Amino acid sequence: NATEGCDDLKGHQLRWALMCVAASTQLLLPVISRASQTVVVKPGDSIDSLARKYHVAIKDIARANGISSNAVIIDGHKLSIPDAPRSVVKEAVLHVPAAIKGDRITIRQGPNENYRRLILLDHGSQLTVTRKAGEWYQVQLADGKIGWVKQEFVVAGDPKHVAKVIARYVPPKETAHTAKKHIARRNQDDEDSTPVTRHKKKRVQVTQKSRHRSERSARVDRSSSRRRGGSRPEANAPGTNSDVVRSAYAYRGVPYHWGGTSRSGFDCSGFTSYVYRNKGVALPHSASGQFGEGRKVSSGSMKPGDLVFFHTTRRGISHVGIYAGKGKFVHASSGGGHVRVDTLNSGYYKSRLVGARRVK
Repeated sequence: NATEGCDDLKGHQLRWALMCVAASTQLLLPVISRASQTVVVKPGDSIDSLARKYHVAIKDIARANGISSNAVIIDGHKLSIPDAPRSVVKEAVLHVPAAIKGDRITIRQGPNENYRRLILLDHGSQLTVTRKAGEWYQVQLADGKIGWVKQEFVVAGDPKHVAKVIARYVPPKETAHTAKKHIARRNQDDEDSTPVTRHKKKRVQVTQKSRHRSERSARVDRSSSRRRGGSRPEANAPGTNSDVVRSAYAYRGVPYHWGGTSRSGFDCSGFTSYVYRNKGVALPHSASGQFGEGRKVSSGSMKPGDLVFFHTTRRGISHVGIYAGKGKFVHASSGGGHVRVDTLNSGYYKSRLVGARRVK
């Protein structure tokens, strides 16, 4: 039944349209990337930076050149860059208000798991259903972009109905594995996690007295955050031969996002774990957890690629970045709002540096 599971999209005419669209689009297949150009590797290039520059996946570049996704590319060598995969955009035959049901839901370029991810959306994010193909909806996002999402993660229909369903939504019961991941994520120590924010995320009930104390602390933290991020210019990025640092540089400007672990947004430990994961090194998504990895390095012996750790909003490890050399480091900064380069030799971070670890 082509309309199975579409009870939220009401009306006989709407159901008829869905059946026609489902029949005509069910066999949509991903576009296969082909090598379209050859580039010469320049100083500062990495597979990560080339993937971002040409809007293709790291694994597609690796596959096109018969190398590992973690390979170190050498200046002067030639690489084949495949065409960027094209999004599937079909004529809109519907215009149905909808919202995302669930957290971290993937919006893809086409109606198939093999298509590249466009963005992750959280519960309640608004969009518009414009077409249906099998188990997938073509949707228009708030910024006008077109993507595809599985039907099971969307509530569609009358806006009032959508709002009620979203408000009543209860996440599926966690398994032991997912519960452990969520606990680790809630407990992670990241830069500028203010007392008020931490209490909200952990759903801790506080007394009136402690609430006032937290609010005062939050005001202080927000003020210091503005001083650190809003007016402080980014430091110059040192040149480097470190493949890790090259990869880290490729993500400068990517926005800070609490809990983020992808190129759409990072938090501090999400950024360092992402960079090192692409080099074959698994790190926990926690600044304090990463402080237990590798071996200790003295401040005078740090090399580009070493992890540097800080205490920012409380005692213990609460922030991490990647040392870039010449007293600079690259990190996902909540105060700065994005991945950027800062200095260790003066200012805010100098007094808060705890130590460094070498993991590779």
